[in-house]
Amino acid sequence: MIQNTPVQAVQAGPVEQLPSSQRRKRIPVNCEECRRSKLRCDRRQPCGACKRRRRDASCSYDVSTGLTTSTNTHRIAGSIQVSSAFGNRVGCSTTSSRETLATASRPRLQIPDTDQLAPDTHWDTVLERPAPESDAHDTSSPLSIGLRLSLQEIIESLPPKPCCDYLISHFFKNISTLFPILHGPTFQKQYTRFMQRNPDIDIPWLALLFSLCSLALNTMDDNDPRLAPFWSQLPSSPAQVPATVYVSRCLLRTAMTCLLQDNFFVNHTFSTFEALLMVIYNLSHNESVEQGWALLGMALNIGIALRCNVDQNSSYIETERRRRCWAGLLTLHTYQGMLFRDVDMSYLLNIKSSLPANVNDSGITEEGNLYPSSHGQPTQMSVMLDKVRLFRLSTEICRHISGPSRLDQLSLHKFDDAIADEQKQWDLTYMVDGSPSILDSASYAYWCVLQTYAHHLYLLLHRPFHHSKAPCFLATSRERCINSSKALISIHRELYEAPILRNYLWLLRGVTSLKALHAAVALNSCLQDVSSETDLTYDLGSSREEIKILMIHLKDLSGRSNICSRAYRILRHLQTQTGTETTSAGSAEGQETQFETLFDEWTDVREWMDSDMTNWVGNLDGAFKAFAP
Repeated sequence: MIQNTPVQAVQAGPVEQLPSSQRRKRIPVNCEECRRSKLRCDRRQPCGACKRRRRDASCSYDVSTGLTTSTNTHRIAGSIQVSSAFGNRVGCSTTSSRETLATASRPRLQIPDTDQLAPDTHWDTVLERPAPESDAHDTSSPLSIGLRLSLQEIIESLPPKPCCDYLISHFFKNISTLFPILHGPTFQKQYTRFMQRNPDIDIPWLALLFSLCSLALNTMDDNDPRLAPFWSQLPSSPAQVPATVYVSRCLLRTAMTCLLQDNFFVNHTFSTFEALLMVIYNLSHNESVEQGWALLGMALNIGIALRCNVDQNSSYIETERRRRCWAGLLTLHTYQGMLFRDVDMSYLLNIKSSLPANVNDSGITEEGNLYPSSHGQPTQMSVMLDKVRLFRLSTEICRHISGPSRLDQLSLHKFDDAIADEQKQWDLTYMVDGSPSILDSASYAYWCVLQTYAHHLYLLLHRPFHHSKAPCFLATSRERCINSSKALISIHRELYEAPILRNYLWLLRGVTSLKALHAAVALNSCLQDVSSETDLTYDLGSSREEIKILMIHLKDLSGRSNICSRAYRILRHLQTQTGTETTSAGSAEGQETQFETLFDEWTDVREWMDSDMTNWVGNLDGAFKAFAP
């Protein structure tokens, strides 16, 4: 035991030097990981701090071995733990080394009580950061959010290799071109290494893989025979939830779990950036745009931290990958800017960046761009470049309509012309003599997607001028709103009904249906205004029939999309208010109560609505306040 000797006595008395063989080695209070990271250690094995940071295998109190802790220790240890999982999921056989790893990481010395330690070790303890109790849940830290899974459990959550191959192939064939942030050949190499049980497993890349599988699965039918081996290994999905939707959401949650367990709040790799963008795209098209709002802000900051908007001394492939992801980040902001139109995102226009090359994946090699696109021929990047131009245009338009100049007719005509110019370019790029190509259904799908942006912008621009009671009414604006609303509803119907677009039906489960609902509200408002006049130039019956068909389609899509379910109920209520949908008197009061509850739930998704619109049930005028000037 250390004696409580006065400091003066220690200084005055002679110091007896013990022989080196008798000198006692100082036993560390903290494990090596906590000492290196300046964290307080609870002196358990493994300690609480190492458990939270997934450093269980490297939590050691032995300093006599002279071994240093590598930053890849947790990855290597994790890869040893998942060897049996690879044997089951990707067809590989291996021997687990977990017992060896546990023996190597076990401390050789017993941890003594702090009262038995030298005085200077107390200073180490005092100067270290405080840590929460090991048994307490640290709710103040975002890193403690979410279910903690071992790497083995994560790997076992993947579909079997044949199904996984099928999902990835489906993604790159039918989905990737609409959001081409990935370089196909590079992902192929990463995927092959993963399936060959490469020991260096990148957790963020696993998040990317799970998000791709989730997005691909949600675009497929439950009765797809190529998914049968997968269903046989899964528990039954909840009632009234399609199996593909249920499993897709599970895979997406696992993707987020991977990001959380890699501490993506503070650990940023390029794979983190790719995975986060894909998760946000998945949410926007299968759940709701506002769910990705906070994640989008994180992705922007991570992209800036990684300097993805700045060309660096990287290989040609790496440079293009970074440019693609930055372009994808901007296009995701287009959803937010157009649907939450009062959010000014013009600051993003001031961030200088280079656009990705307009080439196919095969045209990008380490030596450079070997196969540039022929003039007028679309490439795998054509849609992305069109969306980037739309982002810039929509940002300027949303800033205009949110400011005092929104009633300026000169600006109205200027932006009208800009949208029309984009539409002409799309006709030349994706159509054949003004008609869809029967040889390339994908090009027609791209044209439809881009047209929804254009008509949505038309509605936002002409909204202040569309109503005859507005102080600055323009008959041309009302006509423009009617035509664009019909066009949006028609595109929605085409994507739903056209056999040539069967592979793109999934687009109706997210943003596209939000735009169609906006169009229905706008068209209803215009029809109410027209019906009060003696204007016979509009076919009111045909327009109302289109809205009714849209409502039927939204109802059918409700089982796979929460957005469509809520949109259907709102549209049905609007139809009831206008007298085009009959309701029994006995159920009217109950339906109004249900609608009030629905509207409360919908307030977080009021992309086109004014913040003061709170009473749709009271009267008909309130029902169209969302589109009123």
